[in-house]
Amino acid sequence: MFDFTYIQDEKQLQDAVQEWNSETELAIDIECENNLHHYGAYISIIQVSTHEKHWIIDVIKCKEIDKFIKILENKNILKIFHDVSFDLRILQHQFKCKLHNVYDTQMAALLLGKELVGLGSLLEEYFDIQKERKYQRVDWTRRPLTDDMLAYAVKDTAYLFQLKGKLEHELKDKNRLLWLRQECTHFEDMDFSYKEQTYRDVSGVKSMTPKERALFHALFDERNNIAKLVDKPVFMIFTNKQMLAFVKNPPYDAKSWKKLKGVHPIVREQASHFASVVKVASTKEEEMPEVNHKRLTTEQYVNSKAITELRNTIAKKKGIKGHLILNNDQIIDVVVTKSFNSLRKWQKELVEKKVTEILE
Repeated sequence: MFDFTYIQDEKQLQDAVQEWNSETELAIDIECENNLHHYGAYISIIQVSTHEKHWIIDVIKCKEIDKFIKILENKNILKIFHDVSFDLRILQHQFKCKLHNVYDTQMAALLLGKELVGLGSLLEEYFDIQKERKYQRVDWTRRPLTDDMLAYAVKDTAYLFQLKGKLEHELKDKNRLLWLRQECTHFEDMDFSYKEQTYRDVSGVKSMTPKERALFHALFDERNNIAKLVDKPVFMIFTNKQMLAFVKNPPYDAKSWKKLKGVHPIVREQASHFASVVKVASTKEEEMPEVNHKRLTTEQYVNSKAITELRNTIAKKKGIKGHLILNNDQIIDVVVTKSFNSLRKWQKELVEKKVTEILE
């Protein structure tokens, strides 16, 4: 059990920020709601650790955290995360901030070729510490948070410094420390925009008739409105699978909606409203917008296959995942532009000579 400071107001946060500003590196993690228990995606708590001390910021109680955001944007303080991509996405979405000088222990594990790269797996491997799985899907918005929940949360940052040190030692032995530094620097250039699912993203929509698609679109939007109203995830109103069934056999009248099973009670309560939505949508048609995917030429396609095979060979030799050597977007960019501008330096050093031979 680690001692920690539980920050619940702006004064406590200001005091903590003064300490953090004097640090050169901080370990950071977040726990959030992500359309699992409530509507939307937003941060509930933020865990922060130095080498000596630990804090938990209650973002639901302490809503003004601008001073902490400045810490995230401070280029002189290294921010250590585990699986930074999701954390960056939700932080940028909620607080419109741009993080600088980040470090990802999960990327370090990936570059070592580890199969199990979750924080729980790494803590067990290096420190013989087991994380309690029951808190991975718990509702972090509920208050008060239990002592056990807070203790679980603190662990997520308390060991990151030690984990970083152990992973870096192994990376150094494999001459891959520069790989990690370049990957972490690249995080600052990546687009971590939070993209909510649209009706067009649902599997099965493309193959619908125009009339079915119009009805699905209307039900998708109305489900979102109702979910927001009752503060529940959209799948608790009715699922995508249920909506797909609705468009094949539409419940046209209120009586049909009142008989539905496996839906949120508010759906039956608003049966007349949903019947009206179906009635209006049934008069419409909706085409899928054309997406102009530029096709590869025969030569480019052949080259992409050869480069993919080369990538997989190198990845197997290095003992890491192929997408780390070159991801599919990079391969397409290389064969189309015949340049290596989209590659990090370490990637270029591994593949440039052989890829150039393929392209010639």
